[in-house]
Amino acid sequence: MFRSLRMSTSLSSLLAGLVLLPLMLVGLSSADTPAVDKAAGAGSYDPADGRVPADGAYASEVPPEAIDSQDQTTLAADKDEQTIPVAEEIDFVRDNSFRKTFEESLKTVAKIDYYGTRYVDCEQYPLELHTARPDQVSVLMKTGDSSKFEGSKSNQGIKVRGTPQGLGVAQQRALLATFDFDTPIIELERNPRAFKPLGMQKLPGMLTWKLESARSGDYRQILYVDSHFGDIVKLSIMNAKGAHILEVAPHDYRAVDGIRVPFAIDYRSPDGTLLANDRFERVEVRRTRS
Repeated sequence: MFRSLRMSTSLSSLLAGLVLLPLMLVGLSSADTPAVDKAAGAGSYDPADGRVPADGAYASEVPPEAIDSQDQTTLAADKDEQTIPVAEEIDFVRDNSFRKTFEESLKTVAKIDYYGTRYVDCEQYPLELHTARPDQVSVLMKTGDSSKFEGSKSNQGIKVRGTPQGLGVAQQRALLATFDFDTPIIELERNPRAFKPLGMQKLPGMLTWKLESARSGDYRQILYVDSHFGDIVKLSIMNAKGAHILEVAPHDYRAVDGIRVPFAIDYRSPDGTLLANDRFERVEVRRTRS
């Protein structure tokens, strides 16, 4: 495991906390949300394609105190040559105050239901996501006039019926298996070793923190967190042996009821091929009774 070292307050200010993906969901207002104006897959920002701009000067964007640890010996590191080593520190996530109100609000949410569309090439499929505490999620997708896909994760395990559009059954199962209702900040409050910092990495248009889930099991995750806004902008899902299964990129983040929420998710295969896009038009929230 790793040691937690104190860093300067300037490092803490870089990361404006973390939020939950729609498949790692956050609380929203119960009012209907506006539809996305952009067409599916549109937009200049696409962190899931795995391409990093050839910009040898980007390391200069990282503050010097973020590159070296206090004793110049312990650095978070990753085998990826594009990753910038930084001091091995997790308190900058857990103790960040910028997103505290967002996290406290999420703690009062018991259930979130999402209604939208999955786009696969030129086809569209009605999509519903129903989530509940602690880490329960179900996916309902109409795939034809009389056919549908159903997938779920609960204390009874993972269940899949039918074939999801755009994603393979194994990829959809990996999404279900890695779903978390709470954000990494809330998880770190419970367990300081829930995530391991791997460094920083440049994605198109932003510099991100790179965190690895410390959970064991059939899958593991690498999270890429926008160091300016704190949004999760990319999620890599791998099997227990480290083979990549799926790349997930939430984007079109908006502030809704005091929480930043991605209204779009793109899915790519390990080779960068775009598989599907999810877009959400309506979200309903139920909070716990006080």
